This record gives sequence, structure tokens and C-alpha cells, in this order.
Amino acid sequence: MILKKHKKSILILSFLAISFTQVFSNESKITKTSSIESTSKVNWISRDFSSDLKLDVQKLKIQLPSGKKIASNHLKSKMPQLIQQPLLSLFYDSNYSLSDQVIQNKITLNDIFTFITNGYKTPDSFSHDLKSLNSTNTTNINNLGKLLIKHEYAYKPEQPIDVVSTRAFSGIIIDARGNLPVRGEYIKDDTYPCFFPQIWDEEMNIIFEKNSVTPDFVKNNGLVKYHYSNNLSDYEDRVGLDPLYIKAVEVYGRNRTDPIISREDALKILAEQKNIELLTQGKVVILLDKENLIYDVSIPEKDENYYVHYEEVKNYFYENKVPDVIVSDTINGILFSVNLNFIPDSPELLPSEAPRIKAIAENLKNILLDNGYTILVEGHTADVGKPVGQLNLSIERTRTVMNALIDYGIDESLFTYKGYGGTMPIATNETEEGRAQNRRVDITARPRATYIQRDWN
Repeated sequence: MILKKHKKSILILSFLAISFTQVFSNESKITKTSSIESTSKVNWISRDFSSDLKLDVQKLKIQLPSGKKIASNHLKSKMPQLIQQPLLSLFYDSNYSLSDQVIQNKITLNDIFTFITNGYKTPDSFSHDLKSLNSTNTTNINNLGKLLIKHEYAYKPEQPIDVVSTRAFSGIIIDARGNLPVRGEYIKDDTYPCFFPQIWDEEMNIIFEKNSVTPDFVKNNGLVKYHYSNNLSDYEDRVGLDPLYIKAVEVYGRNRTDPIISREDALKILAEQKNIELLTQGKVVILLDKENLIYDVSIPEKDENYYVHYEEVKNYFYENKVPDVIVSDTINGILFSVNLNFIPDSPELLPSEAPRIKAIAENLKNILLDNGYTILVEGHTADVGKPVGQLNLSIERTRTVMNALIDYGIDESLFTYKGYGGTMPIATNETEEGRAQNRRVDITARPRATYIQRDWN
């Protein structure tokens, strides 16, 4: 049985997916031409989100120069729907994107619309050949982050009992550049920016998070300052001239946004009251690779075939009454959320699960005929107070499901897998029913990404 709350989330997700389909260019009704294109870029250092828009006046059959006002008004009216989707793909934190905040009613699509329309728009200009009208819209994402700050006071972590040699510093620098081991997986990966990163120690104690910082400071300056430079002068306004430099040892989270530091380095912060105050004041810089801080924003390309696949898959599981498999259209692709039964405290599936695995595999193979998808498998356990064991078990169970799908004929090279232990519950862990629902596997067929958003009207 799926928890009612989870069902509600899926319904909201489905509704939002429909809204996205309607708002974002009617992508399910593909035509051969588009009148407007937009390419978006984010700069996490300056915290600017900019979109270059191009309107093809010839395709709209607008006569120039008399039709300039008509063209400008058309571009202005279409701008929000073109910018909205790539903006919503930005990471909120280690697990979620901005689109998830809409789904969870933390912000609304109207908030996003207002944020976009309040940005700075350059004067419209025609190309030299008068075939297109061009403009750029730029917004500062701190203004969007303000809507997501709900706490009133900064939470201060307690000083630890452990003693370590330390002193007071002027700020904290976390260097998370380069490939780092991913906590919970057997791979290395880059660290990526988000609105609200967390900093953990090796024992998975949270050292720093959104509620650690004075709310007014976060609203105006962002939770952390991101940069890629070794030059202290580029961010001394944030961390001062005598910062504590820490090298991250791992990265954590679905979105790879959270640096993990050694316990010793964590104690260098927590064992000194003035350093704890640095956290409260937001005097934290995270260093990432430049290409992960300034980049064109890509989103899954959902064309007509994608929506055909989605409807086919959804109808299959409904008509064949496959139990406890929810199929939904998410911002990242077609999601199969399934509560699988494993042998207790074991990664081995019960034999009775074979029919459901086979049904998912056969549907995935149909989707993959278009040769434009990859598959993400994510494993979750109930939280029973054993984080390390839970994490390892979720990884092994995810590998079990992935290998089962491979055995049914799906190409191994298409898979990515992640385990989260009990860190992402969808139900309470206080009841056996809730714990059963938290022992789940999510399988997502992810379409290829595109940097260009098109209006097909």
C-alpha cells in the first residue's frame, strides 16, 4: 500500500507535469517550426540567471518596421514560459530541484512568473538581416531564494566534547573541486552548486545548513558564496583575510551538492565558539570547478515520442493491474516508483517480485527503442537508527534491481544507480506500514537534454 501522502504527491506531480506541458510550449504537439527560441545560462558566482531570446519575425509573418511593437509584445508575452522550465531545473538542495518546491507547495508557479518578469530585460534589437528580434532577460537568483527562507532565528550547533587544536578564524573555505568519492556509491563525481548546500562530517553529522545562518543574511547574500579561484581577494569580503581552509573528502546527495569534511576539520570549527559564529554569519565559501558554476542550463527534451511513451507505460500498469507501481511524469523523466519486497536485512529480492521487475523491464525496453534515454535507479530504506548499515543496504538493493533489469535484456551502459539509506523517507518510520513504504526503489527513464527552449505555437 502506498501512503496517502505519497499518492497526493504523485497527483500533484502529475498535475504539475500537465501544467509544464501546457505552459512550456505545448511540447507534445510538435510542429516543424518554432517562432521563439531561448537559451539560458546560470552563473552561481554572481548568482545571475540570464536567458537569450530570439523571435523569428519571418515565421510569424510580421511586417517591418511597422510591426516592431507587435513583435516586441509577442516576445514579452512568451518570455516567462520559455525561461520557467530551465529555471525550475536548478538544484534547491542535495535532493531536490526548484520544481520539487513547486510540487511541495513551498513556492508557486506564479512566484516563478513574477520573479522572471521582474528581471532586467535588455531593449529589443533586430538582427542585421531583420529576420529576428533579440533580447536578454537577467535575474538574480537570490531574489528567488528569499521566498524559500522560512526560519526566523539561526540555529547554533553545540560545541563538541572532543578536544582538538584550533583557533579563531575569519571565515571558512571548503574546497570541493575535482572528482570526489560519492558517499553511498562506488564512484567519484564532481560537486555541484545549489541554493542551500549542507556541510557534513565523516560521521554524517550536519555541520552547516540553511537554518544555521541568520535569515536576513541568507536572503540578501545566499547561504554560501561559490567560487573557483585560489585568489583570496576574489572572496575575502565573505571570509576575511584569515580563513580556515578545509579540503572536502567526499560529496553527498542525489544532486551531488553537499561536501563532506573530515571529523577533525569539523572539530576545528565546532570546538571554537567564534568559529561557530562564522556559520551563523554565513562566512562560508565553497570552491567548485568553474565549469560547474557557470554553464548553459539543460533540461530533459520531452518531445512527442516522450509523451506517447509515458501514456503507453501508464496505461499498461493500469490495465494490467500491476500492484504498487506508480508511473509519473516528472521534470527528470518517466518515474517508476515501486515498493519491492526484499529478504529482511538483505539485498536479495523475494522470488515473488520477478513479475513486477519483468513488467518494468519490458516497458523500459519499449521506451529505449528511441535510443535517447538513460536509466537512473535509486534505492531507499527505512530509518531504524543505523545510518551506515542502511546506506550500504540501499546501495546493494539498488544494484540487485539494476542487475535484474539487465538480466531482462537492458543495456548495462545505460544505468546509473544511487543509494540513500533512510535519508529520504516518504512516510513515518514510527510504524511498520510507514517503514515498509520507505523501503522503495525509484527507476527513472531520463530523456536526453537540450539547452534550447522553443515555443511551438
